[in-house]
Amino acid sequence: MAYKALQEDAKKQNASLNTIANQILLAYAEHDRYLKKYGLLKVISPLYDKLLNAAPDDAIIEAGRSLGPGVLPAMVMSMTGELTVPGILDWLKRMGTYSGLTDYSEVSHGGRISVTMAHDSGPKASLLLASFLDSLFKTAGKQIKITQLRDSVTFEV
Repeated sequence: MAYKALQEDAKKQNASLNTIANQILLAYAEHDRYLKKYGLLKVISPLYDKLLNAAPDDAIIEAGRSLGPGVLPAMVMSMTGELTVPGILDWLKRMGTYSGLTDYSEVSHGGRISVTMAHDSGPKASLLLASFLDSLFKTAGKQIKITQLRDSVTFEV
């Protein structure tokens, strides 16, 4: 059954079976093996969007702020080995890649790094993202400048 599913996906993606298997193993190694340990859930995005939209802004901000000094630093250190700017950025890339919730992009300029995390979950998702990013970087001893838009959050470190 699993082999047949892999063959079907390889054919749909015009890729080799080996490529598909490697992608699955990489997703497990870099993301999925941490799901249970840190209480991460895989949810469909319409449910995520509805839950966010049902919550008041102050509750979303508080939830984001509580994640920064809470479980996120341990998760970052477990996944990357360090609670530093490079470790956090690596973690954010992984989370964006494997969760499907954000599209991570990074630009270096003048010794600074500008990161944009785009999504299609609306302004409340941006509020949550901005809140936990601010709190996480503060926990790591770094102040960041955040620009929050409807479908993206950009910050500079």
